[in-house]
Amino acid sequence: KECKVPVCITCIKERHNGHVFIETLELYNILKEDITKYVSDIKSREIPLTQTTLTQAIQGRLEMTEAIRKVRSDLVSDAALAKKLIDQNLESGVKVMDEIENLVIADSFHKESGIRDTLSDLQNIVRQYDDSNTSNRLAELINCYSYPKSHPVQKRTPIASDITYFPKSLTLEEAGEMFGYLSIQAKGVHELKLIKESTDKKTLIQIKFPPIVEKIMSFEISGIAHTSHISYVNDEIALFSDNNSKLVFANKRGEVAKEKFEMLTSGYGCHAITQERDLLITDLSKHQICKLTKEQKILPVIKLGAWTATALCCSQRNGDILVGMFLKHNVKVVRYNNKGNPLFENPQNKGNQVYHTPCYLSENINGDICVSDWNRESLIVSDREGCHRFSYSGSGSRFYPRGIINDDV
Repeated sequence: KECKVPVCITCIKERHNGHVFIETLELYNILKEDITKYVSDIKSREIPLTQTTLTQAIQGRLEMTEAIRKVRSDLVSDAALAKKLIDQNLESGVKVMDEIENLVIADSFHKESGIRDTLSDLQNIVRQYDDSNTSNRLAELINCYSYPKSHPVQKRTPIASDITYFPKSLTLEEAGEMFGYLSIQAKGVHELKLIKESTDKKTLIQIKFPPIVEKIMSFEISGIAHTSHISYVNDEIALFSDNNSKLVFANKRGEVAKEKFEMLTSGYGCHAITQERDLLITDLSKHQICKLTKEQKILPVIKLGAWTATALCCSQRNGDILVGMFLKHNVKVVRYNNKGNPLFENPQNKGNQVYHTPCYLSENINGDICVSDWNRESLIVSDREGCHRFSYSGSGSRFYPRGIINDDV
């Protein structure tokens, strides 16, 4: 009973003295319910789950095999195109040489013909002279050559003095630049390492590895309906809010570190953390941006006049404050310094609006302003002067962007 090991009668007599024993049938009757439940669970859950996992694995293998087949086909197509372009370039070069050769030959024939005509005239003169002089036709000789004719021979140069081809020494690396690049999305860090070791220095084709996003942890936050916005405070605590004017500080286990309190606003990206670790929040009713200090004091920082804030961000580069706002049909994003003084704004008039509703804001390392615009279904990026750089609207399906975070690359 203690060891939970089946033994025979002989073993009991010879080796297991001192143990307490139980009949196998008796133990089975005791465990029958658990065994039946265990087997039933295997039948109803484990086997279907394992079968589904196997099906998914097979499907994944088939999909990857098909993707590899397509990449191999694309590589062959790239090579065929490169060969075609090389052949076209060669054909073009040979055609140019043929045209130059025809031009040189035609020009040379024309010049040679002129030289032959001049040579023939000179030879005729000599012949006439010899004939007249031999026949003593002195009068004819004097009459014909009283006024000697000039036959200047012009120097006939080719249309081109030289033609040379300077070959380019093409390396394998340079040849590889004629191809595109491979993009391999690894499932995880370990898989990425295996793929890199497998492909390292084995191909001249450029390989790019998209960033790997792995879930580190997950937890539930009590006190709010859902999490619509997060502001990082430090490694131990962050600020969470919903769209119902609720805000809580919670640790990485989801435990509320501070009592929740009513925000002065509601919405999406409506709070941010300054470089001094103070909290900035929007106050819709008073059209202002306020600071919640470590002492829990609320201080107005930015007055917006008649404008209403829709999004808020604090630059971690220099402490500037970015505020998205609207007034009737006009929308703009304004940059303030950490004292609340306006530095720059990129107004959007009604006829030429890049933004519709800036829901979330962030700033990348270049100072570009990244705007999550839900109504435009786009992520909109402008440079630090407010000039539109590009927009991203997803890849096929409808795109509803929410919060944005930028890396430091």
